[in-house]
Amino acid sequence: MFRYVALGFIQGLTEFLPISSSGHLVIFQHLFGMEGPQTLLDALLHFGTLLSVLVLFRNKIRDIALSLVNGSREERKYLLNLVLATIPIVIVGLIAKDWIEASFSSTRVTGIGLMITGAVLWSLRYVNRSDKKLTGFHWKDALAIGLAQVTALLPGISRSGVTISTGLTRKLDPDFAAEFSFLLMVPAVLGANVLKISEGLLAPASNSVGIWGYVLGTATSAIAGMVAIKWLLAIIRKGNLTRFSYYCLPLGAAVVIWSLF
Repeated sequence: MFRYVALGFIQGLTEFLPISSSGHLVIFQHLFGMEGPQTLLDALLHFGTLLSVLVLFRNKIRDIALSLVNGSREERKYLLNLVLATIPIVIVGLIAKDWIEASFSSTRVTGIGLMITGAVLWSLRYVNRSDKKLTGFHWKDALAIGLAQVTALLPGISRSGVTISTGLTRKLDPDFAAEFSFLLMVPAVLGANVLKISEGLLAPASNSVGIWGYVLGTATSAIAGMVAIKWLLAIIRKGNLTRFSYYCLPLGAAVVIWSLF
């Protein structure tokens, strides 16, 4: 039971901190002796972090939903940009589904992904924070963030890390870049995990005593996710996102070396 709670905490914390939840899940599942892809568990843990976004950004989500009826033009534009940014990951996810799932069994791929995340975060030191966009959020910004999100299909590459970094590189306000990244997670997680959860729950293994481990893991993931979001927002406002590269780069190198032995 402990390993499910531990994995829930790890998922919730690392989904939003730019250090790759998928990469950490692969590493710790290997350490816990959980061999092979843990499809149902991973899906439920991601659903837990989805709940944290729905709770903390409920007002923004409500405004976006109301824009379909009588909302402002800006909220409708925001929604269209979310849809646009989601299209790339849907296309690639469907085309490369089997290959992506297989990569989650590889610690070497995970290590390389962590180093890529670290390199992206390191590059932010060269972004001028005082140079902000004057024309607002454009569809090209949304598409760029959506394309960046595609890379996070691989373990070790942080979804929040690459999407927020892309937003900052395109001179978006840090709070806006983070908010868009978090809300972009909603369709991505729903599309990728709802079917997996339903299939897993119908499988015989889901009726074992492990079901309570899944419940605890999901709840822990949601709580840890809310803490991580608030923490990350404070870090982004101070312009300290680069500091996570000092964690991802050496960890990624260590994982790659570990995989060789």
